[in-house]
Amino acid sequence: MSPTVVHVAPHPDDEALGCPGALLHLLDRGWRVVSVIASLGFSNQWERRRAEFEDASRRANFVPVLLDPPLDISLHDDLAQATERVATEVPRIMALYEASVVVSPSPHDVHHGHETVARGVQRAMDSLPPSVRWWMWGIWGDLPAPNVFFPFGEPALTRMLHILEAYQGELARNDYRRLLVGRASTNAVLGSERVFGFGSPAASSLPYAEVLTEVRRVGRRWMASQAHHLDQGPLRDEQFSADLTAWVESPSVHQLVDPIPEVPGEDEAP
Repeated sequence: MSPTVVHVAPHPDDEALGCPGALLHLLDRGWRVVSVIASLGFSNQWERRRAEFEDASRRANFVPVLLDPPLDISLHDDLAQATERVATEVPRIMALYEASVVVSPSPHDVHHGHETVARGVQRAMDSLPPSVRWWMWGIWGDLPAPNVFFPFGEPALTRMLHILEAYQGELARNDYRRLLVGRASTNAVLGSERVFGFGSPAASSLPYAEVLTEVRRVGRRWMASQAHHLDQGPLRDEQFSADLTAWVESPSVHQLVDPIPEVPGEDEAP
């Protein structure tokens, strides 16, 4: 059976923005990519966003999975209940597909829905085998301790944009294509030093890159792998030597101060 990675996205289009390059890279090397969508946004968006997700999954050749019913993760919903549901659903999905890696936003990704889903994945890890790796990405909030570097070129970026362009409803609101390209360009410059250490030479001559934080649950600790290129993994147990427990488990900034407001769009019901 093919090795499998399960990507847990808070909303449709997050799988096309979080770390699509790494997912496509695994796909090209024989992995199965299971794309789980937790929420479809406001109820009157469901039909559009479900159709866009199905189109994006076909473009990417990912296995689509939609939580049924979708989570309610708007700012004034019961986010604790949503966290619990993710914590329950993810181990079931991981077991069903015999997955060895789970991917999600970090629990410090600033957006309330992203952090809710990430906290659910964090809790799910307690029910998963200790060999399972958790890869975290950041969209709204940058990762403070990335340890995985994945460089890529124009052909991969073209594929990523093709997937993202399935989400025409979201792109009409805000052109996330610019984010995808700009973030990848920035990571190609800053990612080398952020992953491998300040003063490190460029880790690749390719124009774009993604960075991730990889951890495993070791006892009661969240242990991060040594800095490496994506193709260097999986690493041996002893190479998970950096303790990120304090960061993973600490409250996010918007659990300490007021969250960023949520503004429904013209086609969205509050």
